[in-house]
Amino acid sequence: MLKNLVLVLLSANILYFAWTEGLLKSYGLSPTSGSESHRINEQLQPQALQPTPAPDAKDLEQASTVACLRSGPWDKAQAAGLRSALQTALPQDSWRLDALTPPPRWIVYLGKFSNQELLKRKLTQLASISGVKTQELRDPALVPGISLGGFDTEPLAQAELARLNRMGVRTAKVVQENEPPSKETLVIPSVSKDIQAALLALQPLLLAHALQPCE
Repeated sequence: MLKNLVLVLLSANILYFAWTEGLLKSYGLSPTSGSESHRINEQLQPQALQPTPAPDAKDLEQASTVACLRSGPWDKAQAAGLRSALQTALPQDSWRLDALTPPPRWIVYLGKFSNQELLKRKLTQLASISGVKTQELRDPALVPGISLGGFDTEPLAQAELARLNRMGVRTAKVVQENEPPSKETLVIPSVSKDIQAALLALQPLLLAHALQPCE
């Protein structure tokens, strides 16, 4: 028994020595090489790493010409003076004034009346009802008519109509009122160096509404 154990240990030592020395490589049995060349082969190839070039002056100049600026809102009087100054300082196709359309609102409406006499007669009737107030119409398409209140949403206007019906106002209805644009926004889609220089000269006028990047 002891003799067999010694033979097994001796055989194991011989096989381990042959394995460590690479004598069994032809049989696919060899230790993993820890050489420096093996580690280098596992790394990324240096020639595959290319530095990213910095943008040159031409690229930066091109980027600066695509900037968009806006300013406003300008009321009618301000927009008139701004338009006159822009027509002198900037090329005609380099800027524009966009009308700002107010969001529509819902009103309780009486009308449209065929003449002013009927309108006055209705106003006299409403004046005799406590809790009924009239407002000036903002939409020229609804004149001559009467607004009994404006609201941001249709449900609110319908609720007011129901209240007025209970008070005896029977011929009113809920309609949408569209207010005409009263303000404008200056838009400069592309700001070149020449336009930048011209805008600097207009700074005193633009102080009312500073130029900002377009959204």
